[in-house]
Amino acid sequence: MAQAREHARSAPRKEARTDKTHAARTAHVHLYSGDDVTEVPVTKVRYSRIAKKKAALTKVIANYADTAARAKKTGKSLIVAYRVSPNGKIEIVRTAASEKAAAASPLDAAIARAKGRGSAKIADILKGEDMLTAEAFGKLIGTTHTTVNAKRKVHEVLGLEGATRGVRYPRWQITADHLPLPGLVRVFEALGDHPWAVYRFLRTNHAELGGAAALDALKAGHVEAVLGVASNQAAGAFS
Repeated sequence: MAQAREHARSAPRKEARTDKTHAARTAHVHLYSGDDVTEVPVTKVRYSRIAKKKAALTKVIANYADTAARAKKTGKSLIVAYRVSPNGKIEIVRTAASEKAAAASPLDAAIARAKGRGSAKIADILKGEDMLTAEAFGKLIGTTHTTVNAKRKVHEVLGLEGATRGVRYPRWQITADHLPLPGLVRVFEALGDHPWAVYRFLRTNHAELGGAAALDALKAGHVEAVLGVASNQAAGAFS
């Protein structure tokens, strides 16, 4: 009986120690929608890896939600592929049905045709007179083609690449002072490492910007307003 009472007294202390150890190793990510809060537990090590990667985490969560909805609607399991760069940026490479037979479905055939039309559209865009080589673009901003390429890699200038024409730099991203577009680096941070997505965003008129294109708003100095629209778009709230 004494041993049983001793075990009963020691069990809560052991359970408390276990809870403290678990708490010391656990962090939480909270998702808010008004008063509704969803708590997602992660290890503190993993939390430290994602704490400063809001844009990447937002993209993954939004893509998961969209993919889950699509899987439920189609009744098929889906595979999502991501490419993660050393600096933590994430790119959604593809989303495809897991069944091999799905490759021959009418939907996939339609997607393949759409991709073909997209490639042709990209080629047409890159043929435009306002699409410059690194050398020609560099002359307009007073630098060399080597520096232009370096600036492209860190997203200080926008460079667009197609299948055959190499990288081209839109002339319209240069300001009246012959400087690169202000705030472009932060736009990339919001939208991810997708030059063509940034191109589309800059050329689109947005209601949140009074109907102006993001490109014109940046040139007018409305950087924070543009970044707000970009963040909303990355989270799935398209204008």
